[in-house]
Amino acid sequence: MKSTVIDTGEKFIIQHQDEQSYLSYRRQGNVLEFYNAFVPGPLRGKGYAKDLILHGMHYAVLNGLVVQASHPAVVRFIQLNREWEYLTIGKLN
Repeated sequence: MKSTVIDTGEKFIIQHQDEQSYLSYRRQGNVLEFYNAFVPGPLRGKGYAKDLILHGMHYAVLNGLVVQASHPAVVRFIQLNREWEYLTIGKLN
């Protein structure tokens, strides 16, 4: 799924009609922590969370950052896509 992602400086957002999906992050030094994610019920299972997390991972690479996966959806994404594991710090539950 290709979605337009907006970066607010605190979260990555995908707007779909009147619904908003997001991945919240905070940056400390070279660590980008993904700590909250939300996809509204009607949009779940359509790839919005994956698009947001993938965008966040690319953002980290392009900005020379490492990722702290503090949200279960991000942990699961990395477990299913091990090619991104090199970018993470800490343990994946």
